[in-house]
Amino acid sequence: MRRNRKMKHEKEEKKHEEKPEAAQKEKHHNKEDAHKKDGGKEKAAAGGIKEKDEKIKELNDKYLRALAELENFRKRVSKDKEDFVKYTRGDTARLMIPVLDNLDRAVHATKITDNIESLRHGVELVIKQFEDVLKELGVREVEASGIFDPDKHQVVFKEHRDGAADGEIIEVYQKGYMCEDRVIRPAMVKVSVAEEKKEEAGAEAEEGAEAGNNAENGKSEEKNDE
Repeated sequence: MRRNRKMKHEKEEKKHEEKPEAAQKEKHHNKEDAHKKDGGKEKAAAGGIKEKDEKIKELNDKYLRALAELENFRKRVSKDKEDFVKYTRGDTARLMIPVLDNLDRAVHATKITDNIESLRHGVELVIKQFEDVLKELGVREVEASGIFDPDKHQVVFKEHRDGAADGEIIEVYQKGYMCEDRVIRPAMVKVSVAEEKKEEAGAEAEEGAEAGNNAENGKSEEKNDE
């Protein structure tokens, strides 16, 4: 009986000795598993960072290429604009040269003939030729009749005229011109004013005449200084 008790006691002691060892092994396995998991997370994080770096580099390369293409586009547009202006001037000059040739011929004709009527007819032909050139360039004369239009006409003088409406153009001092739909020079005109505005119109006419005389005197002085 004592022997049985002894054997039972030894078995229990052996179990107690085995439990710490098993617990230690289990703890060791848990540490290894945790280490493996941490290692996997680190690898995944490193892979994610590398992937992001590559994506950033790719986007940066695309940005630099787009920037270079934009700069090249700007240079091409600037060059095309310069070429357009340059060649347009050449085309315009090409149309004007024949007119200049005919003006030279007209001047030369004054040296060899006294036929004023023939010279007048020749100049009229040159004017017609020049008008045709302007039409080809899209330039046309501003209509200067009817009621004054501030977008197309510049009033130089005002006066009352019987039978004319207030603001009606009664005389053209200088023709105006348009290029397509844009006024490049307004027509200089005289307009009629109503009866009650006669005195005001007269004062404006005197001021306009005085300003014109001053401008002419200024030009004469400049020429004399030269």
